[in-house]
Amino acid sequence: MESSLKDIESVIESRAATIERKLSTLACVIEPPSLSEVVRYVLTQKGKRIRSTILTLSCEAVGGTLDKAWVPAIAVEMLHNTSLILDDIIDRSEVRRGKETINNRWGNEMALIACDVMLSLAIREITRSDMGLTRPMIGCVAEAMLKLAEGEAMELEKHEFTLKDYYRIADKKTASLFSASAESGAIIGGGSGRQVEALKRYGGSLGLAFQIKDDILDFTSSVEEMGKPALLDLKMNRPTLIMILAGRDGLSRDRMLSMGRDELREALRPYISEAEGLALKKADEAKLSLKGIPEGLARDRLEALCEFVVARNR
Repeated sequence: MESSLKDIESVIESRAATIERKLSTLACVIEPPSLSEVVRYVLTQKGKRIRSTILTLSCEAVGGTLDKAWVPAIAVEMLHNTSLILDDIIDRSEVRRGKETINNRWGNEMALIACDVMLSLAIREITRSDMGLTRPMIGCVAEAMLKLAEGEAMELEKHEFTLKDYYRIADKKTASLFSASAESGAIIGGGSGRQVEALKRYGGSLGLAFQIKDDILDFTSSVEEMGKPALLDLKMNRPTLIMILAGRDGLSRDRMLSMGRDELREALRPYISEAEGLALKKADEAKLSLKGIPEGLARDRLEALCEFVVARNR
């Protein structure tokens, strides 16, 4: 069986809609009302929900049912939301997904409290479930959050980045949650040890492909397509693959900042092309990790997700 890009886009959209319905109910009993408003604002923002799609498909790929996967999928999305809020605080961002950020609308203090709520809700949802797998799930979540924090700190403490630095930070900040999503899905689905490890590797490689593609989009997409300011990574001196590749050939960040958008795109064309090749390589590595997973629609969709990640324009 094969799954097309059109099919995987439909799966992502459908499962995102379900996740968003479930998320929208979680802020109803939070006090005071001002905090409930902030949390509801976070939980009702629409996103790609790729991490939860990875988790649900990984569960199905090893023989589990979709019903089993919703609770951990919700938890993964709340962890992802937490990381986005922290990114926005650090970057002083004003817009995210085309909407005003929490920190810009309510201030850093309330944004940090919202992060506490997100983590609490994620843990609560896992412990309230009847999966019988609370301990491994909490361990998986905790490891992912630790790596996210390490990646943020590594990014903040340096000003000059090598390619090795880039992959280490991307692995912790982005790939760790992709990896945890796939691993969690495999655990919930009752996969064997080898299947859990294979899907964990799949998520890690796919997460790196996703991050590289994000780096490319920061230079090639419009504000409307991305839902956030263009060239943000360049302005904030975040370590992106394209900047590092260009710096290797002597194109400095200061020079890039002095260029107009069209001039910059032209100067970066060869590095964008090189980055696209590296994204495809990571996506292919993710596909190879699926060799030990039983053939079927879920595995086909996991493979199609690799194509989707590198082909997307937002």
